[in-house]
Amino acid sequence: MATVSNLSLIKQYDPTAKTAAATDPTSTKDMTQNFLKMLTAQLQNQDPMNPTDTASMTTQLAQLNMVDGINQMKSTMTSLLSQIQSSDFMNYSSSVGKYAMVAGKSMSFDGQTPINLGAQLANDVSSVLATITDANGNVVAQETLGAHSAGMVDFSWDGTDSNGQPVAAGKYNIALSALSTEGNTFTPDSYVASMVAAIGKDSNKNALLTLADGRAVAPTDIAQWIA
Repeated sequence: MATVSNLSLIKQYDPTAKTAAATDPTSTKDMTQNFLKMLTAQLQNQDPMNPTDTASMTTQLAQLNMVDGINQMKSTMTSLLSQIQSSDFMNYSSSVGKYAMVAGKSMSFDGQTPINLGAQLANDVSSVLATITDANGNVVAQETLGAHSAGMVDFSWDGTDSNGQPVAAGKYNIALSALSTEGNTFTPDSYVASMVAAIGKDSNKNALLTLADGRAVAPTDIAQWIA
């Protein structure tokens, strides 16, 4: 006997038909809706002689609403942080071409432009000695800065050696030694200025300044701006 199939019972794909919105059982909104459905069902089916105590369930609902509020606050703060970072990035773009003083010991001398330097003194000193060496560690020049109060001491190297002769372009280093007013010797932190060549962002989308000498520094690393 032949079998007759009822093709009309087979569901046909309709691209215009609306699909049910996907739900996320872990989201606070869906959890709250499911919680209310369960609470309503429990109240409808409770024993009139032994009514359900809804205090704990109401407390849980309040906690869910609190979590939802915290999530919304987090989203708002993330958006605000993104706007602040974008604004900072645009502001720092105007620093391209300016000189930033940043902690360091290595200098890139182009053969003609004097290099602005700094010594961060933790104490009052009776003298500070700055020593310039080449890439091989040979002493090129020394300069005595004299007595200074605690703080940043600005000075510069004009690219000449101890005999006043110009040196070749290349990499040089600076070393500092200071004598405190109490007679103690210590090593101050040295700072080297370099022109800002470009502005970028780090992995956290914070502004990152690339200096002409190859260093990449955060804005918070800059001790001084030099015109």
